[in-house]
Amino acid sequence: MRLAPRVPFRETIQIKCRKSWFKAQCEDISLFGVKLLFSHWDNCSDQDWVKLKIQINGKYAVFNGKIYRKENGKAVILFNEDDQILSEILGRFFTDTIRRLGICPYCKSGIGQDDSSCPSCHMPLDFTQVDLVKALRRIKVGDIISGKLPEEIKEKIQSERTEFIGTCPKMKEVFDLIRKFAPTDYPVLILGETGTGKELTARAIHERSTRSEGPFIAINCGAIPRELLEAELFGYEKGAFTGADRRKKGKIELADGGTLFLDEVGELPLELQVKLLRFLEDFTFSRIGGSEQIKANVRVIAATNRNLEDMVEKGLFREDLYYRLKVLTIHLPPLRERGDDVVIMAKYFLEKFAKEQGKDIVGFTDEALELIRNYQWPGNVRELINVIRKAVVLTDKKYIDVEDLDINPDMLSKDLSGKRLFSLKEHMERLEKELVEKAYRITGGNISKMSTMLGVSRPTVYKLMEKHGLLKS
Repeated sequence: MRLAPRVPFRETIQIKCRKSWFKAQCEDISLFGVKLLFSHWDNCSDQDWVKLKIQINGKYAVFNGKIYRKENGKAVILFNEDDQILSEILGRFFTDTIRRLGICPYCKSGIGQDDSSCPSCHMPLDFTQVDLVKALRRIKVGDIISGKLPEEIKEKIQSERTEFIGTCPKMKEVFDLIRKFAPTDYPVLILGETGTGKELTARAIHERSTRSEGPFIAINCGAIPRELLEAELFGYEKGAFTGADRRKKGKIELADGGTLFLDEVGELPLELQVKLLRFLEDFTFSRIGGSEQIKANVRVIAATNRNLEDMVEKGLFREDLYYRLKVLTIHLPPLRERGDDVVIMAKYFLEKFAKEQGKDIVGFTDEALELIRNYQWPGNVRELINVIRKAVVLTDKKYIDVEDLDINPDMLSKDLSGKRLFSLKEHMERLEKELVEKAYRITGGNISKMSTMLGVSRPTVYKLMEKHGLLKS
């Protein structure tokens, strides 16, 4: 997810560098700065301070900036201006342009003319608010994934990315691989069950890579009918088939300069596997109905929940494509293998959904937490989110209990088989211990008062205190 919106801006701007003014062709513009083509780089160096004269909405505005990166005749210049100035001058331009295009600049989903935030990723879209501009400009790349968001926008974002937070050794290994794989341009194959966060992993790699300023284009190969999948990937020319009344770029072409994410790549039909393999050999392709060879500078990340090695053996997936995609591999652990991560996330989502529903829910009972810990979670984090959301909606209690959780006891960990969770004896013992300890604290250990409070005889109080380790030697 890009931290600040970026929109196409094919305009000529003026740059003042080392006391001289030059013209440059802008490619796009964001709240952070501009990306442009420039033929006078011999007159400037990286980190030079510059002035930019840009025409926005028919009026010229001058911005201070600094050359951040320049290579191959292109450069990125970052704005060095007050948030209020950027909000006033660029805020309206961004807001109007994004709504006119009808595409969220963060997740590329469709948005409506009156949407103040994206219906899909819930990122705010009104950049006339100076507080929002200030918050966005101080976020560092990767902070969204690690959850370190400023309070000004944290509540405006749907936090499904919390499923990507982990403290268990297996998730730490995943994070380590992301850091190692991101700087390269090699293909990555992400393996994991449904709901384990494969797209989030791909986005994390993209955002830490040198392509982070480029597009992240995702396509679910299993969600699009086979007869339409080729057109979605490669695009088509006008008149290529019935209904093709205009040229359309495919996902590969849209991902030029960035990352192409092929989700559920195991669902690709064999005939499309051949065409994808051909593209991966030299990164050239033709649109359907066209003869022009188009070059696309993309990094490919693929993901699947299927066993591709088994599919290769059965002739369902091409072996050469398999090895082309799995240069680098990340295995995502299912939620049931992530230890206490499930409890951390359950508590987070409980707080989030309770706040959304305006309910005063304090937490989970011990029994509910035990059930959450020992459930198999076949649907992984997506199932956890749905279970907690439903419990929050239905309960009227302060604490979520076992009966509030829509969980099948048959899916408990095999070593437990439900015995420990539903053991009446164990729960009676626990309740007895809690009551005795509470009576001991309230009375200061006074046997007579404890006897009255608990409704048992003094000898029984002595036995209970000895049983639960409360008798002083």
